[in-house]
Amino acid sequence: MPLSAELEVTLEMVKRYNRPGPRYTSYPTVPTWKEGEFSEDYATCLHEEGQNDQPISLYVHIPFCRQLCTFCGCNKFITNKQEIVERYLTSLDHEISGVAERLGSPKKLAEVHFGGGTPTFLNPHQIEMVVEMIVSRFDVQNDGEWAFEADPRVTTMKQLEVLFELGFRRVSFGVQDLDPAIQRAINRNQTVEQSWKTLETARLLGYKSINLDLVYGLPLQTHHGFRKTLEEVNKMRPDRLAVYSFAYLPGMFKTHQRAIREKDLPTPEEKIQIYLEAISFFAEVGYVMIGMDHYALPEDELAIALKNRTLHRNFMGYTTLHNMVQIGAGVSAISDFGDSYWQNPKDLDLYMEETSDNKLIPRRKMCLDKEDQLRRKVIETLMCHGEISIPDFESRYQIDFRNHFEQAWTKLEQFAEEGLVSLSSQKIDLTPVGMLFTRNIAMPFDRYLEEGGSLQFSKTI
Repeated sequence: MPLSAELEVTLEMVKRYNRPGPRYTSYPTVPTWKEGEFSEDYATCLHEEGQNDQPISLYVHIPFCRQLCTFCGCNKFITNKQEIVERYLTSLDHEISGVAERLGSPKKLAEVHFGGGTPTFLNPHQIEMVVEMIVSRFDVQNDGEWAFEADPRVTTMKQLEVLFELGFRRVSFGVQDLDPAIQRAINRNQTVEQSWKTLETARLLGYKSINLDLVYGLPLQTHHGFRKTLEEVNKMRPDRLAVYSFAYLPGMFKTHQRAIREKDLPTPEEKIQIYLEAISFFAEVGYVMIGMDHYALPEDELAIALKNRTLHRNFMGYTTLHNMVQIGAGVSAISDFGDSYWQNPKDLDLYMEETSDNKLIPRRKMCLDKEDQLRRKVIETLMCHGEISIPDFESRYQIDFRNHFEQAWTKLEQFAEEGLVSLSSQKIDLTPVGMLFTRNIAMPFDRYLEEGGSLQFSKTI
């Protein structure tokens, strides 16, 4: 029973592979990290990073939103109380100061990303304050990349002007779906006019890269209805698009449990039809598919990086940047040092309490051994390029690939029988159908999934 004649996706295939699995924005994944207090270890890691001359990337988490979007799984805090915001910004200042102090003076900074929550929840003066926290403590590179996320419903022209003047050139606007009925179902009433106006204002001001986020699998969505959103978004013609799968996790998020009825969600076969509709549509109108959930115009850096095999993946999604330490500041923020991960407290009050005492106490930690680093590279390569050059890995890591990943290879042979991958002694190559199931194909290389199946993830479809 084919769901798509073009890609030969069957209902049986969807049912078989629609199982919980990681998105692999990191490996090992966050649920496997150790919990505790790691102040001294983190300080040592920062000090060691300060000894080299390589630039770093800084992620700043702004958790505040004015209204709860019930589909959202981000770390957010709904408030209109400015005293809480001011207290948080003071805490953020303490943390950034402590990080810079432990890194030593002054560390080169090549990338800044404001995420949330809603970074444009902050007023222009508060935005300027946060930027001053950064530029006063780091050696900001002139050609650095500054990006932020924004909600068109609360983002003003003044905010966009100030952010541009401060050096931001990339912006990502949340759209999700333009159908009013679906917006009501997720408590995010955002008119087409609001989306258009914010995007056109950003273009007028000179932002060089505009991304729009869409989400498929939301309550009441159908592939016919989503087509209308795709057509309107194409008229907007953003430089990049992210089309994310809705992660329905009622056991993890109370808002999913309270506000979203499972019976309102698309069936797995309908959900993959929505995804197939997006893939087909964006190919028709000239976008390049980047990995499994991003799209870019052919002249965009992501599309060029895909062509040149210099594409990479981190907590922000797909990126052209590589081998750069990412330090996270703010509640729940994650730092990636290449051979270790660290995550700040998720609780807002706990974060503010500890940073007010000038403490830097990540509450999660993961140190990667050589095997972790090898498997991370395999998974990242699959997620970014859809293929593995076996001789390259054997030469770089001094392994016999097939023997080293014996269990994974057995699973790959099963994928090959179903037409998801093409296997040879030289290469693992995902087929067009296999690209739809990239997460499933990466999972056999995850040794932590092999050790136990109790970790909670969203379904792969």
